[in-house]
Amino acid sequence: MMARLTPGNRQLIALVVLLVVVAAGFTIASPTFLSPGNVVNILVQAAPTIIAAVGMTFVLAAGWIDLSVGSVLYLSVVFALVASGTSSGINGASSVWTYFMALGLALGLGAVNALLIQLFRVYPLLITLGTLTLYRGIGLRMTDSGNLAADGPIQAIGRGSVAGIPLPLIIAVAVVVLGILVLRYTRYGRYVLAIGGAPRSAMETGLPVNRVRLLVFAGSALCAAVAGLIIAGRTGTAQTSLGDGFEFTVITAVIVGGTSLFGGRGSVLGSALGALLLSLISNGLNRIDASIYVYDVAVGIVLFAAVLTDAVASGRLRPSRLRVSRNREKQPQSMPVP
Repeated sequence: MMARLTPGNRQLIALVVLLVVVAAGFTIASPTFLSPGNVVNILVQAAPTIIAAVGMTFVLAAGWIDLSVGSVLYLSVVFALVASGTSSGINGASSVWTYFMALGLALGLGAVNALLIQLFRVYPLLITLGTLTLYRGIGLRMTDSGNLAADGPIQAIGRGSVAGIPLPLIIAVAVVVLGILVLRYTRYGRYVLAIGGAPRSAMETGLPVNRVRLLVFAGSALCAAVAGLIIAGRTGTAQTSLGDGFEFTVITAVIVGGTSLFGGRGSVLGSALGALLLSLISNGLNRIDASIYVYDVAVGIVLFAAVLTDAVASGRLRPSRLRVSRNREKQPQSMPVP
């Protein structure tokens, strides 16, 4: 007897079917779309989004949101490059310490987000919206609103390979596997889902909400920094637009992947597939020379469908019932008492 599919599994299957349909459609429009070289290119392009989406999965599953990941990505990379001696978009310097500085700062920025949320006791949307602007402003001030060259060892993470497999893809797979294991099989993962599913009950039962919040936002920032190092290493530069709007791409990938926007349900694998879908759409539209605005329309439609599906699945959107009492007669209005 076959086991019943859970809503999460059904959504994963639907996402895989959508990936196949989209890939088939672009293959018809561009026969070389699924050539080995382009497939590798799609996977490498998706790697930074996949990595950041794993961190964001924990944030949304816990019932919170982090709008600052794009700015964290930018500030972490430019801080590490400036600290390594890079001062312009022509001459760049980096070392192994560049990685440690970027990741260390990202952990600190994520912790600041969590501490500010705890201190002011406001919804994370407001705090991370503020730090989105704050962190990017600091980064732009450090670079005088200019680009920075990303030369040297930092390029290894974006352009390197192991046994012919691109290093960004290896890192993305490792992060996804680790995320799945942590969310499914650790106490921390159970805490994340419990807090997202029933915040009040989690606090009343004594779950370490503040500690989980700190770990969740620090983890999200850490994943964003890894994504930033890959992008900068691959392109060889840290442009002022680095990470701009990246948070919305990541959140879209996570929601499309089946993680509930309302908390309590998360799918790391789904988030990775959602990021892959966005990369697939972007690459396909580029190969058929579609307008750049078509991508935003396509992603908007996919996101709307995912949010609508999530709202229905979580019971927050139900058809309203018109209740009409056929036996009730209209009563005359009573006269006011003098």
